[in-house]
Amino acid sequence: MLIKQKIKAFTMIELLVSMTLTGILVVFAFMSYNQMQKLFVNYTAQSKFISDYNQLNKALFIMANKAKTIEKINEHSLNFKTDSNSVELDIHKETILLKFKSHTDTFHLNVTKTHFDLLAFGNETPSTLVKHFESEIMFQNQKFRISFHKDYDAASALDATLVLLPIEK
Repeated sequence: MLIKQKIKAFTMIELLVSMTLTGILVVFAFMSYNQMQKLFVNYTAQSKFISDYNQLNKALFIMANKAKTIEKINEHSLNFKTDSNSVELDIHKETILLKFKSHTDTFHLNVTKTHFDLLAFGNETPSTLVKHFESEIMFQNQKFRISFHKDYDAASALDATLVLLPIEK
């Protein structure tokens, strides 16, 4: 006599439903992975920008306070002079360079505007001494600003004035 035993197994519909759900989960996992990758790339760029921006602000603040004079060399360059040292600030569209005697610091920042206010003497004649500096930096459609202000003592201003006077022969 033949005994009919039922074999327990999944039906074709159950298998199709489970494969469809598994496929949907894989698609969501892949999309999440891509999104995480994009966030990491954005985070890395933002972290580098913040680091460069903060280091440049700190360096300009320290150099402006230590410098005896800050002279404008041309439209894109400043020279921070102390008694024994000189540091040059070069501003380009995509980079800002701080040139020391021993090395150069490079800051990868997108500069849009730069403005200098020069020290004026009694007869309103401007000198090459910078009393205020301001520059706009763009990052992801946001504007950031770096700036410093320098107050000169009378001796530094007098020395800068004497340099501008013509030498009599």
